[in-house]
Formats: sequence, C-alpha cells, structure tokens
Amino acid sequence: MKRNSIAAAALIAVAFSIVPLAAEEGASGITSTTSLGFVAATTLEAKVKLVQSVKIPLLAGNNPLTSGNNLNLKGAFELSPVSINGTFDAAFTPVAFLVFSAGAGIGSGWNIPIANGLRINEPEKDGTGALTGNRELVGGPFDGAVWYGKVGATFQFDLAAVMPGEWNHVVFQTYHEAKYRALTSASADDSWLYEADSGENRNGLNYYGNYVLGYQMPLFINMVALLIEEDLYLYDTANRANWGDDLGRWNIGTIMNFQPTEKLSLALIVQMSTQRKFKDSTGDNDFYQSRVIVDSNPLALKFYRAAINGTYRLK
Repeated sequence: MKRNSIAAAALIAVAFSIVPLAAEEGASGITSTTSLGFVAATTLEAKVKLVQSVKIPLLAGNNPLTSGNNLNLKGAFELSPVSINGTFDAAFTPVAFLVFSAGAGIGSGWNIPIANGLRINEPEKDGTGALTGNRELVGGPFDGAVWYGKVGATFQFDLAAVMPGEWNHVVFQTYHEAKYRALTSASADDSWLYEADSGENRNGLNYYGNYVLGYQMPLFINMVALLIEEDLYLYDTANRANWGDDLGRWNIGTIMNFQPTEKLSLALIVQMSTQRKFKDSTGDNDFYQSRVIVDSNPLALKFYRAAINGTYRLK
C-alpha cells in the first residue's frame, strides 16, 4: 500500500499556518472571543484546544426572530496525546430557531505504547493467504492526513422566548450533519483507525445527529440535559450488514453544566452506548468485518464513558 507521509506533513503545515481569526470590536457589533477547551474521559480520551471565534451581525431585523441574526466564524487548534488537528467552522443564523453551518478540518496522528493515533486496519492472513479473523495495524507516525468537510443544520427552541422568565428556560436543540471524511494514505477498500477509535473508519460519507432536551437555571449548576447522539456510516461496503455496519451507533446520556466563574464552564457527561451483539465466537475476532451480527435484537445498551468537557474564556 502506498504511503503519503510527505503529503500529510505538507497538509498539516498549511492547516496550522493559518493566522487565527481576529476582529475589531466596536460600533459594527462584531465581537470576538478566545477560549481554551479541554476534554478528559474514562475512555482515556484527552484533548486540549485553542478556539478563536468571531460573531458578525448579518441580516439582523427589528423583531425577536431576526434581531440576533449573525455569522459566527470559528477556528480551532486541537492537540491530544496521539493527534493534532486544525478546524474551521462557519455558522449562519437567519432566524432565532435555525442555524446553518459548514466546516472543514485536517489532522494527523502518531502512536504511543498505550494508544494508536493513526493506523491502517487490515485483516490478518496466515502463511497460506487465508484470513485468520484477526487484524493487523500498520503505518507509522504522520502516515497520512485525516481531513473532512461537512454541512449541517440546527433547530433550537427556548420556552423563555415565548414565556419570559429566568426560570422558564426549557430548551430543545437538534443538530444534523453530513460529513465526508477520508485518510489520504488509505485506498477506497481500506479501513483505518484515528485517535484510538475502533478502527472501523473508511473514506466516505458519514451522518451525525444529536438531540438535547434541557433546563437552564440561574444557579451554579446552570443546566441539566438529556443528550442523544447517532453516528451512521453512509459509505457503501460490500456485505456491511453482516457485521452491523449499516446500523446507527447511538449514545444516550446526561449533561450537568457548572459555571464556577464567569469565564469557566464545566460539563459533566455520562453516557451509555449501543453495542452490537455477534454470533457465537465471532465477537472475539479482532478484525471487525470478521464478526457476524445476530439476527434479532442485534444491539445492547452498555455503559460508554464519563467525561469532563471544560471551556475557559481567555478574552
């Protein structure tokens, strides 16, 4: 398989040479914020990111539905123990309850003794060329770049918009996106692993959606919410239904958001996740396409993770 480390290094250099977004605040109503974010989870996930946001009033009207219309631009640099990423997002709010968004990102990774940041996930073969059911992870540090482009839309509602009151913030939000994601060193038939995930990624289109129902309060704990997420691979892989690749991956959990100071926000997230059930001993196979999903009730709900997501506003 041809590797493309030089191209990956060039792409990363371009992404991280972008000058952070900046804007002059003033009578125009443009505002900018710089924040530092971090994530830590029981799944050994860890990531820090520097985010620069610029909010520009756009097509704002004189009524409650359009007075807050804006274009929000956001650039971020992310660093984890096994990866580095650059992302850019633009979100346009044409009316209070609707947001259209688009974004792109690029990154690459390396491998450490306790976690794989970037690997090609191949089926292992024995000396005769027959598949063993196990997997072989190949590839070195920065051996390709993972890039994506996405478009999405958000619908949101706050009860306090129609029943004003600081204790009336019952909020609902749902977001849906289509994302094309690819690894430059992978062919159309390759599976790959990024940032210590399960290694079931392929170059192609993905769907992500979430639903949040919450209650906001003027307290130290300023929000509690129910969060439901779905990931679905949309790329076409032969026989993908055999191992359940056509099924959505669902996370269901709760969020408690704390506001210790004006600048610091902390969210505690506890989630369950759907896990596929496989026939007989095929679930012991390391390579995921060697597993055979059961015919009925193929999903079970199990504990997934507890995580802390923090944001500190620098300015």
